[in-house]
Amino acid sequence: MNRTAFISRDHAIVINRVTALAAVLMTLGSYFWQPVSAVHYIGDVLLRTYLQFVAGVMAHECVHGHFGNSKSSNRWWGRFAMLPMLVPYPIFRKEHLQHHATTNIPGQDPDEFMNARRSWEIPLRAIALPFHWALWLHKNGRLTRHDRIENRVSLLIGVVVYALIAYFAGIQRVVLGFIPVALLHSVFLWYTFAAKTHEGYSTGAPESRSHNYQSRLFYWFSFGLSLHRTHHLNPQLAWVQMAGEVQTLSPTDQVA
Repeated sequence: MNRTAFISRDHAIVINRVTALAAVLMTLGSYFWQPVSAVHYIGDVLLRTYLQFVAGVMAHECVHGHFGNSKSSNRWWGRFAMLPMLVPYPIFRKEHLQHHATTNIPGQDPDEFMNARRSWEIPLRAIALPFHWALWLHKNGRLTRHDRIENRVSLLIGVVVYALIAYFAGIQRVVLGFIPVALLHSVFLWYTFAAKTHEGYSTGAPESRSHNYQSRLFYWFSFGLSLHRTHHLNPQLAWVQMAGEVQTLSPTDQVA
């Protein structure tokens, strides 16, 4: 595989920070726009779902150290990027690093929870996944006292932010704008980039445990998450540094 970075690490950090700022501010700011019809409301929900997805991808970049040259900078940016989702960053960070260390291994990989026997379980498991992470980390003693305090503070800050938005934009606007987005975001993200990219849930060679979507368009749309196998094999590369690995095999999004 060609591992030549598409751009430098410093440029990747700048791109990630600008993207995170835009995604989070646009996600929260969109609540102040009032849809005036059903079509506007549907468009509003779909747009915010995508913006929230992008913010989550940026939090994922923080987990792998692509927002700065120190742990502190990556953690602060990670907290910021996770704000719209109301999911504490320490939970996401710890479970995701565990996912990389034990990919697809039952009982050890928290994301193996998405390996459902029946297809109808997948959306339900996707919605429940953040709660599963918290329970898994607690059960396995992975949360320190500092983590538990930070989790509570993060949730409190998130609630305060949304309460302030509700004060100015209206409670109904926030409730009807947040809940469907949270559900759609969860199902789209974890079906597309967990259930499908780890389909088969192999525990063999590292390259067999995850799959890529071979589509240049989907690479840019997903901010690099489509190159899932490439990411698992090269987590030291930021998403924009993997652009050279995209193979355009067909106009459709295929998993390879």
